[in-house]
Amino acid sequence: MDDLLNDFLAETAEILAEAGGALVAWEADPSDRAQLDAIFRLVHTIKGSSGFLSLPRVTALSHAAEDALDQVRRGNRPANAALVTGVLAIVDRLSQLCAILGKKGSEPAGDDTDVISALSVGGDAPEVPAETGEIQLRREDDLTADLQGWRSIRVPLPLLDSVMTGVTDIVLARNEFARMLRDSGAAPSLIASFDRLSDSIAGMRQSVSQMRMQRIDKLFSPLPRIVRDLAQDLGKKIRFATSGGEVELDREMMENIRDPLIHIVRNAIDHGIEGLNDRVAAGKDVTATIAVSARQSGNQIEIEVRDDGRGLSPDAIVAKAMASRILSAADARTLTPREKLELIFRPGFSTAAKITAISGRGVGMDIVKANVEKIGGIVELRNDEGRGLSVVLRVPMTLTIISGLMVRAAGQYFAIPRGSVREILLETSDTVRVERVGGGELVTVRGEQFPLLRLEAILGRARDHRDDVEDRALVLVRPGQGQSYALSVAAIHDHEELVIKPAAPMIMATGLYAGTTLPDNGRPVLLLDVQGILAAAAIDASEAGRQMDQAVEAEAAAAAERNAAQLLLFRDTNGRVRGVRLSVIERVEEVPSLALFESAGRIQAQIGEDIFPVHAAALPGDQGTLKLLRLHDGLSVLCYPIDAVIDIVRLPELVQPAVAPGLIAGVVLVSGEPVELIDPFWLMEQYSGATAGLPERQPVCRLADDHDGWGSNFLTPILQNAGYRVVTEGSDEAADVLLCLTEEGGTCAHGDGEVPVIRLRNSAAATNADDDTVYRYDRGALLEALRRRVGGARS
Repeated sequence: MDDLLNDFLAETAEILAEAGGALVAWEADPSDRAQLDAIFRLVHTIKGSSGFLSLPRVTALSHAAEDALDQVRRGNRPANAALVTGVLAIVDRLSQLCAILGKKGSEPAGDDTDVISALSVGGDAPEVPAETGEIQLRREDDLTADLQGWRSIRVPLPLLDSVMTGVTDIVLARNEFARMLRDSGAAPSLIASFDRLSDSIAGMRQSVSQMRMQRIDKLFSPLPRIVRDLAQDLGKKIRFATSGGEVELDREMMENIRDPLIHIVRNAIDHGIEGLNDRVAAGKDVTATIAVSARQSGNQIEIEVRDDGRGLSPDAIVAKAMASRILSAADARTLTPREKLELIFRPGFSTAAKITAISGRGVGMDIVKANVEKIGGIVELRNDEGRGLSVVLRVPMTLTIISGLMVRAAGQYFAIPRGSVREILLETSDTVRVERVGGGELVTVRGEQFPLLRLEAILGRARDHRDDVEDRALVLVRPGQGQSYALSVAAIHDHEELVIKPAAPMIMATGLYAGTTLPDNGRPVLLLDVQGILAAAAIDASEAGRQMDQAVEAEAAAAAERNAAQLLLFRDTNGRVRGVRLSVIERVEEVPSLALFESAGRIQAQIGEDIFPVHAAALPGDQGTLKLLRLHDGLSVLCYPIDAVIDIVRLPELVQPAVAPGLIAGVVLVSGEPVELIDPFWLMEQYSGATAGLPERQPVCRLADDHDGWGSNFLTPILQNAGYRVVTEGSDEAADVLLCLTEEGGTCAHGDGEVPVIRLRNSAAATNADDDTVYRYDRGALLEALRRRVGGARS
């Protein structure tokens, strides 16, 4: 029974930690049914397990929470802050009971009516009977999947430590045996057997390492609840976000940094984030942001707590330190900006204006720094005064084993994580060029530039006189995404599987090392922190900044390429490869062959609601589709049928012109092959009458005395095709010209002297020499008369 109780307590602790964060996330989005169902299942699991172990208080509490959540699922109770607060209160009470259970082994006596009744307030909705339905038979593969999911056991942490220590000793022994084999000149068969053993040890080492690892989102899970509760107490609006939860960290290491992380978050809420009025006055969003992120860098995990609050004021910190007699005025004048910020790590220092129940920013930061350094980590501050502060915890990932590159510098051996190494080259190689620029060095490798750091200079040591200049090597290092630099070392020694342990706090505090290791020669070696070396050198290793010149040159070349005339290569319907300037092509349209028709001796195409002329001698013979190049001169469109588009290339400067104007303007060579150039000017000239667009404003013609409808039926289509708009006598629209259809001998009574008048007669012959009327079936004379009087649209 004790084993069952221990399993219950361990499982319930994980469930309660997960439920707290899930409840806060669900409160932000109550419509998330999947989140609600997940919380309900967590509470239901606790109720079921506690009932089996006869824990009535735990069962009653979990049942009350389950019932309230079930009412929300059924739509009988709203999802609001009061409900979430009530369920969180039950989660807290369950945590207290489990803590006592773990110490005493039995459930304490007590009454939980207060939290249960608080949860039931407002929940007077009648209970709805549970729905029943058909029981679905489960397939064999479903049962197999369930069995696989439950195939786990709980192992005491000391036992895992013992296994890990044993594996560490095995790896060290293997490394020593490998050195002995190399020195003894063993037979190939013996070396092959050792390689198989080495592979088995590597697989076992990886499995044991993963046993101790846990996703860091377990560390983040209580933070949303903490942020929610403190923000409500302080009357602040805070948006909380986490990222990097998939990063894995040693379980024991996670426990060591849990309290420092919570302390930093609480400080950020209390004194980092301004009040609402202060944020508005500073031009910030009333809803503040606190973000916690994690990422892996070599053998270290970097956890960053970033807020967009007021940040730290170095001058205010110094003034506070002087007032608290932590710092003298003489010492204050010698401090760098970074040293001023680090005053908050002094014991007893606080920037809080008044004492509150929550630590002010700086209160207890000395304890945070001491606890982090005790496990081989460091604390960094990245301050943006008035805009926010980032507190970065960099801690070792675990007592682990990694693949490392052994290097030598200043007569000492060091290790570099193999995963951070891009390439290894000799400094004297023909592909390497070293240059001094300003106060630093740059190395160019096959056209790519890297900032060059010499390990001896970073460590503050002189070169060893025994080092051979010809052996100096460059290790191209990539410490993080988008960063890379070259590290110069005296020599490369070997690749090894290295057991990494945290180094002494004073060594880790330098920021240059990620731990210590014991290679096969038995001498302790320090593991270099490739990110810390970059920070100590204070250089910009971003690949984007380094490639700026190349990017500018590439952009200039691309702009020149874009500005150059481009040629669209295509295969004509007769199989010839031809080209036309891309700038005159509006688009390439694929249309059905049936969209082409012949009218008035010319081929035309209907595309949507428009009709365009087509440069073709006959209609296509098949019933499929064809491609049309739509040539556009800014006013009109002409379609040119082709077989296929081949490519878009730069138009060669040398053109062999045609001997006479026509469809082909000349010939050019593209990739050594002749290509005929289409002359768009000649093409548009041939169809200028058919492709002419309408003017911005169409002249208006009014028909007068159209008693028999001849003007509407016969004349109006002619005028509209010519680009005029026709209105009748009943229209109030102002006309540009008046067309009178009065009978011969009559007079037009509609003219007012301001609008030009054209009279149409019925007979072909004029009555006398002074007759200025126009025969109504003389299309040319009518359009010419309109052009003279109002300019006309098209003739």
